[in-house]
Amino acid sequence: MSSAEIRDRVRHRAGYKCEYCLLSEHNSPHAFHLEHIVARQHGGCDDPSNLALACHRCNLQKGPNLTGIDPESVQIVLLFHPRTDIWWDHFRKDGIHIQGTTPTGRATVRLLQMNEERRLDVRRIILSRGQYLW
Repeated sequence: MSSAEIRDRVRHRAGYKCEYCLLSEHNSPHAFHLEHIVARQHGGCDDPSNLALACHRCNLQKGPNLTGIDPESVQIVLLFHPRTDIWWDHFRKDGIHIQGTTPTGRATVRLLQMNEERRLDVRRIILSRGQYLW
């Protein structure tokens, strides 16, 4: 499979949305990335099963991390894994905010800075245009 075919497959599977924060590619001024869920430096491969579609902010914040710290328990926990975890099991939408509902969700929201002010501004702009946010 060519790299273009892999990219198209991953984008289609993700519904053309960031698999972490659910931002639509259509609503982003930046190109989305094919993110290695398990980074190559940790033994991850380029197979589509290890790739997620990610907005540039989620990808840059996640980096090679596989774990984060749950702000409630202060324990090290696994981050959200788009291939094995279900988004709704770990997160909920609260207006323009994303809330983690599990240790994994809370650690992922924190590490990826999902509610950082610039991200909230983007969500406000999307809503002000009358577009569907999620």
